[in-house]
Amino acid sequence: MPESSSAPASKPKFDNKGQYSRTSILRYEKIFGRDYISTGGHETTENLCRRLEGVLRPGFRVLDVGSGIGGAAFHLAKAYGAKVTGVDLAEEMVAIAVDRVEELGMQGDVNFILGDVLETSFPEKFDVIWSRDALMHVPDKKTLFACLYGLMADGGKMVITDYARGRTPASPEFEEYIVKTGYSVIEPGQYGQLLRDAGFVDVVVDDATATFVDILGREKKRLVEHRSEFLSSFSEEDLNYLVERWAMKERFCAAGDMKWGIYLATRKG
Repeated sequence: MPESSSAPASKPKFDNKGQYSRTSILRYEKIFGRDYISTGGHETTENLCRRLEGVLRPGFRVLDVGSGIGGAAFHLAKAYGAKVTGVDLAEEMVAIAVDRVEELGMQGDVNFILGDVLETSFPEKFDVIWSRDALMHVPDKKTLFACLYGLMADGGKMVITDYARGRTPASPEFEEYIVKTGYSVIEPGQYGQLLRDAGFVDVVVDDATATFVDILGREKKRLVEHRSEFLSSFSEEDLNYLVERWAMKERFCAAGDMKWGIYLATRKG
């Protein structure tokens, strides 16, 4: 079996109120694509890799924060020869990812750790830190970015995608959504400033909301077009939940309540 570390036994299991139960994860995977549970799946992963062109090389060390069920980690290892460590708070995410390491025969190239990046010790520095739609679960981003800065090798690069708010306060519906999900979201400009405050240089803040909306529409359309395949594993209620959830995010973006940001940053060399 692939090696996996465990969070302290005294900590409650993290599934974000059922959002990251095994059933929910596999349901999300149906809309994001095999091995993915984040916006755009493999397509977005390739887009971000292009943004790191010239950085990605065989043997480079990647820390994937909020690694989910492993899609990006597997791609980075297979396509670029990366050595990837994924860390995630959700027990079922890590369990699925570890099983897939074995299925793919990628032991030695990819390793997944169950735990909080703020509390996990790593034996080496990382050339790249990668995070996809995960840091909205961390309220204290000042402490988080200081931690990530310390985990990077000199000259290391970081790439993040994350949910953001378009305005403060937003509509009552959006604020209720934030409370129910427990997300901690800030405006893209604030995000970029916190990265600079942590010491990062060459910070790029890309308001990619238009891309996000395009992806939401295509994912929703694909799910409906392949409803028979989906319903072979899940219920009509599950299908309706995802369609309604994606439509809700489209509404939030159209109203200016929600944004999606892509952030690039460098640790000083």
